[in-house]
Amino acid sequence: MSFAARDAGLAQWPRGQVMSFAGGGVLLAAPETYCFDRRSSTADESGGFALMAPCSRLNRNRWFGSRNAAVLTASIGPAKQDATAPQAADIVAMFPGARLLETRDDQLLPLVRLEFPEAVAEGASPVHWRGAFVLDRHLVALALYAPEGSRALGRQGAALLNELTHRTLEASTLPDLEAAGAVLPQAPRQSLRPLARPAAAAAAAPETAATPARRKKRGLGQRIAGLFQ
Repeated sequence: MSFAARDAGLAQWPRGQVMSFAGGGVLLAAPETYCFDRRSSTADESGGFALMAPCSRLNRNRWFGSRNAAVLTASIGPAKQDATAPQAADIVAMFPGARLLETRDDQLLPLVRLEFPEAVAEGASPVHWRGAFVLDRHLVALALYAPEGSRALGRQGAALLNELTHRTLEASTLPDLEAAGAVLPQAPRQSLRPLARPAAAAAAAPETAATPARRKKRGLGQRIAGLFQ
């Protein structure tokens, strides 16, 4: 993506709700009312890691209470050449220690809801939403964490991750099409859905994308716990 296209993509979104990764190749756009936690997010030429939470909680305004809070994370890394997004079954296979609770293949982003042996942070549920998609040459692996009893552990969480995916695809791809003078089709959101990829290829790439998250595991848990308090 050119610098002009990247800047055009950034200008379309409210301040704090979009962040550039992989040298501008991925413009990650947070769901409405969510903002990036710049203290916990990092970006470099190959990808990076992002943490998003409700803007009100990042600003220390506790208008809605912790039970309605949710934290979204994204790990961005290189994908194999011609790779497409994993299917839900591929994502399940990446976490053999987790119990599958639900699979969602009916929306833009294939998603799974998994129960892990323990929570990632104090105050968080051991139940997570997980999903992944490929954008250009980059794999974006998503997760959602929430406290016990939060509606984000159900349909609301699936909707948040789908919104994050749609806004990111829109922010990252439309500027290049506009700069090239292309006529944009009036297609439904599902037309942006990444294609399925073979399970063997899917199993390898997300490990690369997840590396920044593993490095941050301790600090990430502390930060999430703070947002839920």
